Amino acid sequence: MRIRLPYDVAGLSACDIPDGRLSAIYRMAETPAVSDLDREIRAALDRPIGCPRLSALVRSDQRVAVIVDDLTRPTPTARILPGVLEALHDRGVRREQISVVVALGSHRPMTAAEIRKKVGDTAAADYRVVNSRFDDPAHLVDCGRSADGVPIWIDEAVARADLRIGIGSIVPHGAVGWSGGAKILYPGVAGKETVARFHFTHGLTEENMTGREACPVRARMEAWVQQVGLEFVVNCVLTPDDAVSRVVAGHYVAAQRAGVAAAKPIYCREIREQVDIVVSVGYVHDGDFWQASKGLYGPEALVRDGGTLLLVAPCSEGIGPHADYLERIGRDDNRAILEAILDGRMKEPPDPLSLGPAGMMARLRRRFRAAIVSPGLGRHDLDPAGYEKFDDVESGVATLLHRYPLGRVAVVLRSDLAFLTRA
Repeated sequence: MRIRLPYDVAGLSACDIPDGRLSAIYRMAETPAVSDLDREIRAALDRPIGCPRLSALVRSDQRVAVIVDDLTRPTPTARILPGVLEALHDRGVRREQISVVVALGSHRPMTAAEIRKKVGDTAAADYRVVNSRFDDPAHLVDCGRSADGVPIWIDEAVARADLRIGIGSIVPHGAVGWSGGAKILYPGVAGKETVARFHFTHGLTEENMTGREACPVRARMEAWVQQVGLEFVVNCVLTPDDAVSRVVAGHYVAAQRAGVAAAKPIYCREIREQVDIVVSVGYVHDGDFWQASKGLYGPEALVRDGGTLLLVAPCSEGIGPHADYLERIGRDDNRAILEAILDGRMKEPPDPLSLGPAGMMARLRRRFRAAIVSPGLGRHDLDPAGYEKFDDVESGVATLLHRYPLGRVAVVLRSDLAFLTRA
């Protein structure tokens, strides 16, 4: 059977699986897009979940930060933002009182062209639109410490606002179960030290949280966000074609939970069987390995102990913002380092953010093998992690079929799926 993959790049476009060896092809469930997105946005704004309408939250003298996700997320921000801005203007808020802040987390800054594409030409031209600056202390504000002792540093454009609104999407996430809600603020616009503690929390759990509703990392994150304040969110649930199937708005916890309930039938797939070979496509998070590694831990539950997961992703920007990520994946002391840092026995390295995710990835490395097909990564990048490198999908699949002569194959066509064990 010839299976088309969602890339036109040579070597990444398709693979052949022999008859009788294919276990399953996993993709997002087909779901209709809303017929009128603008009407859906207005309805969500008019009927918020868990909090009053924006008109009851905002005053004309307030400074407002509208926080939006970056180019690594397919949220149709340019369609959502005008309705939010209109609601603010209806309450007398002037353009100069509004900042649109791109929540980068630790990702690279967006270019001017990318910002125009993300927020729309009008918003980019008429409003102050800035990238968050997580690693520049001059542009961070100390918001105190959380109840559990985490120093909370937030981008100044957000920290100094009187009202904060988040715009994003809801998809399964390996650290917090599902994205959306509080995540746009933390770690979205938090400072480096604070973002590191987010990843430390995940690293110390040593669990894959993808698609989990009861998630200790999210609970801790939402408590931190409560201290700073996030008064309103607008979150989308997307279709397989990245159109919008549902818009929820309101309180960052209540609205996000309602969005998760709508997203579960689309993103959650039941595991038919564990297999020796999983071909996992990094789409749609595939610009660099930091993002594409979702395609390694998302389908973790599909792979038998000792099996191999073959990740297919362009990674046109290479490893990504944390150059030591792959090297740390190849080490087994990440948890010990995290504990030593938190106990005060060791200073943080210059870039501590990869420690937590690398610890989780190292756990996977010890359970099954990983192989990569990516024109953006060389063997010198992958060798420190102990990953195999194939030049194309066809040769990778052929090698694995030979390695496991009786093994069956599962193909995962999107990296942000969540997998459930059959009841």
